[in-house]
Formats: sequence, C-alpha cells, structure tokens
Amino acid sequence: MAMTTGSILQEQQRALLSQERRLVNQLQTSLVQFAEIDPTHVVTLSQVMTALDELFLLVIVGEFNAGKSAAINALLRASVLKEGVIPTTQVITLLRYGTEAQQQINEQGMADVRYPADFLRDITIVDTPGVNAVLREHERLTEEFIPRSDLVLFIASADRPFTESERAFLERMRLWGKKIVIVVNKIDLLPGPQELQEVLDFVRDKCKELLGFTPQIFPVSAHKAQQSQQPSAGEAEVSTLWKQSGFEAFEHYLFETLDETERVRLKLSTPLGVMRRLLGETRDVVTRRAALLEEDARTLKAIENQQQLYREDMERNFAYRLNEIEKLILEMRERGDRFFDDTIRLGRVFDLLHPERVKNEFHEKVIGDSEKLIDQTIQQLIDWMVEQEQRFWQDIMEYLDKRREVSARRESEMIGSVDRRFDHSRRTLLQEVARGAENILRTYDREVEAAELSQSLRVSVVQAGLVSVGGIGLGAAVVAATTIAALDITGVLTGILLLGVGFYIIPAKRTRAKREFNAKMDELRTRLHQAMSDQFHKELNNSTTRLQDAIAPYTRFVRAEQNRTNTALIGITAMENEVYTIGQTIERIG
Repeated sequence: MAMTTGSILQEQQRALLSQERRLVNQLQTSLVQFAEIDPTHVVTLSQVMTALDELFLLVIVGEFNAGKSAAINALLRASVLKEGVIPTTQVITLLRYGTEAQQQINEQGMADVRYPADFLRDITIVDTPGVNAVLREHERLTEEFIPRSDLVLFIASADRPFTESERAFLERMRLWGKKIVIVVNKIDLLPGPQELQEVLDFVRDKCKELLGFTPQIFPVSAHKAQQSQQPSAGEAEVSTLWKQSGFEAFEHYLFETLDETERVRLKLSTPLGVMRRLLGETRDVVTRRAALLEEDARTLKAIENQQQLYREDMERNFAYRLNEIEKLILEMRERGDRFFDDTIRLGRVFDLLHPERVKNEFHEKVIGDSEKLIDQTIQQLIDWMVEQEQRFWQDIMEYLDKRREVSARRESEMIGSVDRRFDHSRRTLLQEVARGAENILRTYDREVEAAELSQSLRVSVVQAGLVSVGGIGLGAAVVAATTIAALDITGVLTGILLLGVGFYIIPAKRTRAKREFNAKMDELRTRLHQAMSDQFHKELNNSTTRLQDAIAPYTRFVRAEQNRTNTALIGITAMENEVYTIGQTIERIG
C-alpha cells in the first residue's frame, strides 16, 4: 500500500512497516487455519495495518458521565462535543482537523466531527461510548475500536474510580498490549488534597493489579478547565482555575512529550500489541489441539499395542495347540512302528497273505480313534480362534468407550472450543471407530464364524493333498501307506517261502515298510502343519486388517493434524520472535 500524503511515517520506517505487514498476513492465515477465535480479529488486523497510513489515533474510553466529552472540549477550548449526565455519545465519534467546525454521520455509522484545532493536524481523537455494563452495545463498540488505537486515554471519575465495569474493561484491554494513560477527572468534587492522594493511590494500585504496570496518571478537572476559558473570567481567575484543573501537565504530555518521534514509535508498535495477543490466543488454541492429538496418538498406540499383544498371544497359543495335534500324530507313528515290528515278521507270514486282514488290524491298533481326536482338537482350535477374536473386539470396544468418556470430560474442562471443525472431525472419527467395533461385535455370530473357519481349514487340508476321509483325511494317507507295504510283502512271500530266504527278505521289507510309513507320516504332519498354519495366519491377518481398516481414517486424521499443529507452533514461535525483534528496533527509533 502506498503511503498517503500527511502520513506521520518517514521513509526510514518503511522497512519496519513492510515487516509488520508480512507478519500480519502470516498471522491472518494462522487464524483462519487453526483458531475459532473471534473472526473480527482478522478484520482488526487489516484495520490496524491500514491505520498505519493515517494520523496518530488517540482513543478516549471510560464510563459514561466520567467526563470524556468534557475533557476533549477542554483540550479544544470549545464546546464541540455534547456533554450531559446521561449517555450522550451514542456512537463512536472521530474528531479530526477541519478548516471549519462541522459534523456528519459517515457511511460506517460513526460521527465525523471536524474542528480547526492545530493539534488535530497530527492527531485523530476517538470519543467512544461508555464501557458501562448497562450499555452492552456501547461497550462492544468501544472494545472493537481499542485494538486500532495508538494511545488509550482511560478517563475515570474521581468520585467513583474504577467501578466494576471499568475494572473488567481494563483487564480485557491489557491483552491488547496498548499504551494506556489514566486521567482521573472531577477532582474538584473531592474535599481536599488528602482525599485526592487517597484516590490516586487507589488508582495506582488498581492499575498495577489490572494492567501489570503503573501507567502515567493525570488528575484533572475538566469543569475548572472549561471555567477558565469563560470570557467573563478575569486574568487571575483564569490562571488559578487553569492551574487547579491540572490540564497544563496533561496538555504538555499530549502535545510535547508525545512528539512526532514518540508518536511514530507508538504507531509502529500498535500492530505488535495486537499481534502479540492474537499470537498468544493462537498458540493457546494450537497447544490445546496438540494436547488432544497427543491423547489421540496414545489411543492409537494403545490399540496398536493391544493388537500386537493379541497377535503374540494367538501365535503362542496356536503353537501350543498345534503341538497337541502333532503329539497325536507322533503317538500314532510310534504305534505304527510297533505294529510293523509285530506284524511284518516270519512268524506271521501266513497273516500277511491276507492284506485286508492286515489293513483292518492296522486301522484298529494304529489309527484307532486318532483321527477323531485330531479332528476334535482342530475343532477346539477353531472355537478358540473365534472366541479370541470376539474377545479382542470386545476389549477394543470397551477401551474406545472409556477413551471417548475421558476425551469428552477433558474437552468439557477446556475453556471454549479448540476449533469447531476440528472438534467435530475428531469426535466423529473416534465415534466411527467405536461404532465400527460395536457393529462387528454385535454382528459376530460365533457358530457361523466357527463353521466358516472350519470349512476354510478343511479346504486348505484338501488343497494340501490330504484327501478327506472322516475328519481330516488322516486315515486315507496312513492306511494307503500300510496297504502298499502289505501288498508289497504279500507279492513276494511266495517266492520267499519257495526259495527259503525269508530270514533275509522279511526284515529288509519290514525296515522298508517302516521307513516308508514314517516318511508318509512326516509328510502328513508337515502338510497338516503347513495347511493349518497358513489358514491360522490368514484368519489372524484378516482380523487385524479389519481393525486397521476401521481406524485408518482416524489414524490419518491424527497424523495429519499433528503435522499441522507442529508446523503451526514452529511458525508461531518464529512470528513471536520476529515481533519481539521489531519491537526492540522500534524502541531505538530516535
């Protein structure tokens, strides 16, 4: 923006102004992105920057009937603004220089008063409605204008200094970091110097308490200042009244102490005070958001840990249950070894001539009820897997329910909303995860799940090459191996007996039969182990994938928002540091 004619800023301050404008733009972006702060603050920042191209802005605040308009009239040496015991300033009044006195309401609804006072060539005075709580609309207008001020004159009445509404107003004004001067008006109503000193001490203490520092305080009597300006007053009376009014020291401060250099310093400082406040509010918002996201991250980590523990427990228990099945196969293998030792020998040559009899005997002595026991163990494994998955989802749902309760309680403890959009997205995603877990748990039919898992496992067993006989095809594989061995022996028995070499052939055949049987058993155990392991891990992965899919939107939201908040905090810190540096530079303007 080009500098306007009459601007109090000099060429050497343009670099500072450029820095401030850049910072304002960055802060406006942060306000829009992260904070549900009053949206008028964004407008305020723009207005403050625009005001840098204008005259020094002196804003008058205080309760109605504190004598704000009277004090201004005393400075003007004329009754330019209306005075009275009821609220006379209904709108914000801009008092500016004009070649002749005139007044009109501008397009913003403010009173635009012009008056030919020389000091108005450099200063614009803003007379605001009172801050009294009984006039909330007036108070709102006053507070909205404060951020744009270069200097605030707070006028209090000596007969009732610092009412409740004034104290509340000063506490809020402190946040803007404004240069404040206190004017205690109507000192003529006090009985004497002692009472005046008591009032000034009280005001000084309250300012220290409410503002955190002690501003300059000027005791004045606008009434006596105006009396001294009456045409009927004699020279001695004028001198006495003017001295008693206290306006001499007050005017000296306004028009001499606040010289052009000091006004430049204050004007350039105006955006910094506004930015300090808004940066503080934005940091508070982002910090609270970061705290909530940290809790969300802990929630996700806890779910991840539960999922990992669930997998580890399932893996450990599955290995134990698989060992139980393998133990049954190994016991059957041992019985098979004993069976071959007992059956394939010379003393039972004639029994071996009947393969069907051998097969039946093998089925009875070796297999027995092993197939049934293994099938039962597998079914127990299936039931256990289904039960564990159901319990896992139950634990997840209970945890999320507790997490939502804690989150809601924490949010209620915070003052205001972090960000309505952020709050809604976060709460909605957390609810969706919990609702997803609840839906899975509610629709979880253990009998159906067990039947489907059983069918999947049996399909895997068949695909592994174990033809289904009975429960798992165990009998077919083993009986086939035994039958082949028996037939093989039977086929050579006649030749063995005729040649008389049975003593040599039968042990070799027995050894071969046992070796082939054991190999078949090992193959069966390996395939069964692989088929069951594959199906177990498939089901386990499906279970954990369902959870990951359910929490994926929530996880992405938390990670993305954490990145944003971290970036925001870095940016806020950088802006705070730059505001501080600019402030130090402004202090050195001379």
